[in-house]
Amino acid sequence: MEKVMPFLESIWAKLYALVNDSMDHWQWGAIAGGFIIAAILLRILNKTLFAEGKAFTRFGRRFFKPGRRIGGYPIVLTLTLWGLHAAFQQKLDGAPYIQTIALLATAYAAYRLATALAKTTWAPRFVGSVMFLSFALHLFGALTPLIETLQNLRIPLGDLRISLWAILSGIGSLFVLLWVASLGTLFVDTAVSQQKEIPPSIRVLLGKLARFIFYLSAILIALKIGGIDLGVLTVFTGALGLGVGFGLQKVVSNLISGIIILLDKSVKPGDVIEIDGSYGWINSLRTRYVSVLTRDRKEHLIPNEDFITNPVINWSFSDDKVRIKANIGISYKMDVQKAIDLCVKATAQANRVLETPEPKCLLMGFGDSAIDLQIRFWIRDAHQGVANIRSEVLLNIWHSFKEHGIEIPFPQREIKIISEPVEGE
Repeated sequence: MEKVMPFLESIWAKLYALVNDSMDHWQWGAIAGGFIIAAILLRILNKTLFAEGKAFTRFGRRFFKPGRRIGGYPIVLTLTLWGLHAAFQQKLDGAPYIQTIALLATAYAAYRLATALAKTTWAPRFVGSVMFLSFALHLFGALTPLIETLQNLRIPLGDLRISLWAILSGIGSLFVLLWVASLGTLFVDTAVSQQKEIPPSIRVLLGKLARFIFYLSAILIALKIGGIDLGVLTVFTGALGLGVGFGLQKVVSNLISGIIILLDKSVKPGDVIEIDGSYGWINSLRTRYVSVLTRDRKEHLIPNEDFITNPVINWSFSDDKVRIKANIGISYKMDVQKAIDLCVKATAQANRVLETPEPKCLLMGFGDSAIDLQIRFWIRDAHQGVANIRSEVLLNIWHSFKEHGIEIPFPQREIKIISEPVEGE
């Protein structure tokens, strides 16, 4: 046994030396294996998780345009290379080659992800430029000294001394976090819009609440990264609140009114409303105003405060059925009952008029030149217009009256001139 142990130790020492001598080969072999493993994993995912009709595919289509693809291979390759780096960094003295290739794959994957998610081109360019610059500095060993130099450069701001690195980090983080916040609001709005059991006003409220939380969190995190103590902001927020109270009364009033509208569900997207002479259906509820789209495609932006303080006619608040009235006059020489029957029949022929409740025609009074009738009928699609269906009904009645000889009179006046004899004649 005493002779065997030294022999085994010598063999182990030779193997260890062989591995150390061929460390570079092992790393490049691991990198090549990572590319192959990533390709195999992506092929498996394409047949399982990313297959057509799967939940993940349907989920992704809600957020990405058809022409924008993330690219699964860069992401899978990035995860694979970092997994190999974690596995071999102790055995291969940190595995610097694997780490370098993993950084390259990470930068490319981040750029592809930013390109797929961003609405504009500045976000992908910003992310790509930052990743490329960081990688280049790290590759030449200048990233750590540059960070230390910027940390030592401090700028006095009152009682605070903030390093230049903290300021640059805060500004860069703010851009990235605001972009991430916009993506977060997009995800929340898309996910909430799919929940049809949630009332429309609550969906809008959830979207606005998520937007406020995301953007506020982004700003606070960026300030924290920038080295600003959030406790210092107490005085500033107090002064800001006082300024808002005096200088932004209307803005705050509209903001609070918008929240009240969303909570009490008095109006919601799709409702047909009438306010201050504006008739149309609600297109969207915003933080400051309500967008009302009229029949002539004009979009009226009405402040939220007006919906709280002014009378609002909501044609579809509790029921989507709307009753419409139209006045008609017939000659005194005509058969009133026949005219009433013709009115009801002609009204029922209009496509949008409901059968239940059925149309009715009432005798409203005896005018100077005509017998006054009123036709009343119901529709349930007021958002498609009221004047057009009233016109269609009256046109049907006009044709029916002409066909059956019902006369619609026009006002007639008799003027008698009485002259009195002049004295002296």
